Amino acid sequence: MPDAAAVEDQNFRQNYLLGDWGGLRSALWEKGIQAKVLLITDPYGNPSGGLARGFTTYSMVSADLKVDTGKTLGLKGGEFHVGFAVNFGSQLSQDVVGNTFPIQSSDVAPPGPRLTTLSYSQSLFDDKLNIRLGRLSIDSLYGEEFAASSYFRQFTSVAFNAIPFAIFYNAPGALGYPATTWGARARYRPAGDVYVMAGLYNADPAVGQSNRHGLDFTLQGPAFGIGEIGWLRNQGPKATGLPGNLKLGGFALGGSVPAYDSTRTRGGRHGFYLVADQALTRLGARAEGRQLGVFGSLVTAPNEAVSPMPLFFSTGLVVNGPFASRPKDVLALGVAYGGYSAALRRQQQAEALLDTAILPQVSELTLELSYALQLLPGLILQPGVQVLIRPGGSPSTPNALALGVNAVVSF
Repeated sequence: MPDAAAVEDQNFRQNYLLGDWGGLRSALWEKGIQAKVLLITDPYGNPSGGLARGFTTYSMVSADLKVDTGKTLGLKGGEFHVGFAVNFGSQLSQDVVGNTFPIQSSDVAPPGPRLTTLSYSQSLFDDKLNIRLGRLSIDSLYGEEFAASSYFRQFTSVAFNAIPFAIFYNAPGALGYPATTWGARARYRPAGDVYVMAGLYNADPAVGQSNRHGLDFTLQGPAFGIGEIGWLRNQGPKATGLPGNLKLGGFALGGSVPAYDSTRTRGGRHGFYLVADQALTRLGARAEGRQLGVFGSLVTAPNEAVSPMPLFFSTGLVVNGPFASRPKDVLALGVAYGGYSAALRRQQQAEALLDTAILPQVSELTLELSYALQLLPGLILQPGVQVLIRPGGSPSTPNALALGVNAVVSF
C-alpha cells in the first residue's frame, strides 16, 4: 500500500502549478492544514454591441486555509476554514456593455479586498450529518453548497457559474462568494443517494459591500432561508451507471420593500429552483472521467411585485475530455435566459417618460461557447465567445458579442 504522504504529494504535483511548495504542502497536510491560493483573471472585450465597445481585465485572487481539527486538536470530524480574497480591474459588463449576467467569471464582487469565509463545520453520526456555522455564503469556491452543479463551473459567464444567477438577483442579501455573512447550514445524508440541506443567514446587503471588506459583523437582517433536497444518482463507490444529480429547493427573504409601480410595501420575496445534470455517455474508461453530459437549471420567483427576475433558466452540454490526447480539457456550450418582472417594466416605462436614460427591461439571454485547455498542472486557459441578446434586458440596446480568455491558476 503506497505511503499516504507520497500519494498526497503526487496529488499536489498533478493539481497545482507550484506543486508541493518544496515539501511545505505535504508537511502542512500531515498536520491537518490545507492551504490553497487561486488566481482567476478574465481579459474580455466586446467588439460590437452593448452600450459601448471596450476591453477590460477583471481578476480575483483568493487564499484559503482549512484546518482538520481531528489532526490538530483531536476533535474528529471538525474543520475550521478561513479565507481572504481581493478583486481588481474593470468589469466589462458593468463598465462597458451594460448587461445583467456578468461576462467575466471573477466578476462576482466589486473591486477591493475582503475577508471571505470564517467558519467551523462538524460532521456527526458517521458523516451523515454535517453542521456549518460562521461567516458563510450560499455557494462555495471549493466544493458545493446550495443549487450547485459541477457542470456550472465549466463556464465563464456568471449566468452559469457558480449557481443559478437569479437566486441572488431576486434575493439581495443572499450573499455569494467572496461576500459572506453570519449563517448556519445543516446537511443530512442518510444511507443512500438522497440528502436534505437547509440554511439560515443574515441577509443585510450592506454586509457584502466592498467598503466593508468582509469585516461588518453586525446582525441587522433580514433573514434569508434556503432549503434543498437532492438525489445523487450513480455516485456511490460501487456505482457503475452514468452519474447525475437532481436538486429541488426553495428560498425566502424576510422583510418588506416598496412594490414595483405601487406605493404599497410588500414582503413575499421568495422562489423555487431546480438543478439537474446527467452524464449521457462515457468517452473512455470510467476512471478517466471523460464524458458528455447535459445540465439544466430553473428558478422561479412568482411574486412579480417585488421580484425583478421571476423566470430564469439555463441549459447546455459539457464534454469532459473531448479528445483522448487531451483528457483534462473541457468543451462547454450553454444558454441562459432571464425574464424581467412585468410590474417592474411598467414602473420603468412610467419613469422613462421623465428620464429617457431609463431603459425598460424585458429579458436577457446569454449564449456561451468555450474550450478550457489544461496547459500545465494547475493552469487552465479557457478561450470563449459569448453572444448577449438584449443586454441589460432592453430591446433598444444592440446585441453584443464578447470575446476573451478565462485563466485559472491554482498555485
